[in-house]
Amino acid sequence: MISQRSERLTGKTVVVTGSTKGFGAAMVKRFAAEGANVVISGRSEAEGHAVEKEIRADGGNALFVRTDLSDEGSTRALMAAAAAEYGRIDGLVNNAMAMDHIGSDERAVADMDSGGWDKIIKVGVYGLFWSCKYAIPEMIKAGGGSIVNISSVAAVAGVPNMPGYTACKGAMQALTRQMAVDYGPHNIRVNTMVSGFVLSSELAAAVDAHPEAGPIIRQAQLTRWGRLEDIASMAAYLLSEESGFVTGSELRIDGGWTSTARMPNLVEMVFAPLAQQAAQAQQ
Repeated sequence: MISQRSERLTGKTVVVTGSTKGFGAAMVKRFAAEGANVVISGRSEAEGHAVEKEIRADGGNALFVRTDLSDEGSTRALMAAAAAEYGRIDGLVNNAMAMDHIGSDERAVADMDSGGWDKIIKVGVYGLFWSCKYAIPEMIKAGGGSIVNISSVAAVAGVPNMPGYTACKGAMQALTRQMAVDYGPHNIRVNTMVSGFVLSSELAAAVDAHPEAGPIIRQAQLTRWGRLEDIASMAAYLLSEESGFVTGSELRIDGGWTSTARMPNLVEMVFAPLAQQAAQAQQ
């Protein structure tokens, strides 16, 4: 059950991309608990409607809109649906990423083909751009808002064999600063959260269980493994008026991991084997 923690997001409408599971689902549930109208998006209708149903059963306001962020028209329709349903958009959390292509298409630059690169960039860069492009005018109409971009340690530390993912997250952080400058006069704040490993996510659990990668990551944590609640709490703060003096910032939510700069080859150890298993399961 989702417990009401505060009313600091009451009256706000928040769109979260990639929110049918993992980080995104945790965030929309938390925002709804804090009084927001939440718009859930993703490709899986079954998962999206399940999250929507759970939030509504607990008394929250939620709408699921099936969205493909690699398509501009679909992304535009997401923002239009949010504005039509709730009359405004006050917050946008850019969380979606083409994780299904990380294990199957990522290679070191010289070995990576353009098709694989395009699949990752389409969601990680174009999807980010389109989401902001169509949400910002609605925020201006509402008198302001807050954009929260979910980045990762790949943007601030070298990660083996993940050029597409790394390029997306690096671009995200540069665009965060640029949009903060352009839209500050419109009372729109833009910030980036740099997330470390959150154990309750599926990928982090696979990393933790790996005999080589797991010990390296555990040794690099200066506090503890992250929890979905850590991500949701920081995002709720950035969407609320409590963070009114925070914009153009990069906030690291990683248990101190980037301070140690220890990174195993996760593509080779974990992500590629997981992608192979998923492909075999579909055959």
